[in-house]
Amino acid sequence: MSQPTYVVGHQQPDTDSITAAISYARLKQQQGRNAVAARAGEINPETAFVLDRWAREPPAHLESGRDKQLILVDHNEYSQAVEGANAATVTEVLDHHRIGDLTTSEPIHFYTEPVGSTATLVFEQYAAADVELDSQTAGLLLSGLLSDTVVCRSPTTTEKDRVAAEELAAIAGVEQEAYGKELLAEKSKLGEKSPREMVVADFKAFEFGDSHVGIGQIETVDPDQVLSQQAAVLAAMDELVEERGFDLLVLLVTDLLAEESTALLAGSKTDVVAAAFETTINDRTVSLSGVMSRKKQVVPPLEKALTAE
Repeated sequence: MSQPTYVVGHQQPDTDSITAAISYARLKQQQGRNAVAARAGEINPETAFVLDRWAREPPAHLESGRDKQLILVDHNEYSQAVEGANAATVTEVLDHHRIGDLTTSEPIHFYTEPVGSTATLVFEQYAAADVELDSQTAGLLLSGLLSDTVVCRSPTTTEKDRVAAEELAAIAGVEQEAYGKELLAEKSKLGEKSPREMVVADFKAFEFGDSHVGIGQIETVDPDQVLSQQAAVLAAMDELVEERGFDLLVLLVTDLLAEESTALLAGSKTDVVAAAFETTINDRTVSLSGVMSRKKQVVPPLEKALTAE
């Protein structure tokens, strides 16, 4: 048998990343490829709920991509990829984020669209390949789509996402809105997480010009679970800045019901946040009305402000 190709999402994987890896690996298998679904980090509680709901095992934990063949889903930047990805052979990318620093020695299939979730793109790939979706795989993809688009309420949501959600819900045999509310409830569960675990649970690193930036996000229907521990969370952020050399660290605490975020800040370049969002910083926090999407509403203005320095 040929060398396996690992279909893997980003570090600190979310539900979209995990379900895309499982579902896209299945498609590749249906097409005769030796594809293996993998993950680059631990499963979060929402994703654990989804895997249990649709009777699927978590992907294998890939500790290093060095000297392996990889298909990257839901990311295309080395700072977010599995360790050793820069010494791997990346054969394909399926993503819905900005184009990062990935380089390859040969042309590859690089499929990216500005949609709300990678699950939508995987759904499109099944349709293009004329491969039938079973109810379990449809349920997984629906979960990733609804999670990443906050049940199609996020500003990243496109008409393609809405169409995909309707079709996937029909195949999976669930009512979209009711199932979406179940996911929101699971997404909001912080359990016994420490302040540090809260910061890194959904976390991505970026290089904006000469600046090393980390952006974490907590999506919840009860933001007070986090904000009541603000001092401890900020202390944990300061530790990460020191350990990993971040110039700026931002934690978005996103209120899913009010559709707004509070940003907690650490690092030497927090003043850039005030400039990027034309607002003021109070006690290392910024209120961001209407902001729900890290990808669409936070990364672009921060990158613009930092690269203009």
